[in-house]
Amino acid sequence: MQFFKIILVLIFVTPFAALAQEKDDIETLFALDREFVQYRLKNGTYKAFAKYLADDAVTLPPGEAPKVGLAAILKDAGDKPNTTVTWEPEAGDISGDLGYTWGPFSINTIKADGSVSKQHGKYASVWKRQPDNGWKIVIDSFSLNPPPQ
Repeated sequence: MQFFKIILVLIFVTPFAALAQEKDDIETLFALDREFVQYRLKNGTYKAFAKYLADDAVTLPPGEAPKVGLAAILKDAGDKPNTTVTWEPEAGDISGDLGYTWGPFSINTIKADGSVSKQHGKYASVWKRQPDNGWKIVIDSFSLNPPPQ
């Protein structure tokens, strides 16, 4: 009888434990995405990319050729004066060692006359679990929204 109780517990508890683990993982990616934007604001684009992008990462900037590999990405990873980029993950998912986040971003640039130029768009990042069990971005893509009419 004890054997059957153990089997029933395993049948009913194991799926819920797996769901809880998956929820924890996607929350981990959301937290990393938010940490990434704050780190970039504080330390600049170069240091942030070096910390959060994998060695084999690919960026897909609009209107430009893809940048393949961290060395190529860092080569052009300079900050623009008086410009801040922020984003917030809106959704995502995870399956095994891959996950993704996506959401809106804003680029605000203070012009010489003191006015602020604002651009908005959306981004998607693919995250991959690393050998140390941490997560890094392997694909980073974004596009601007059309200007308001």
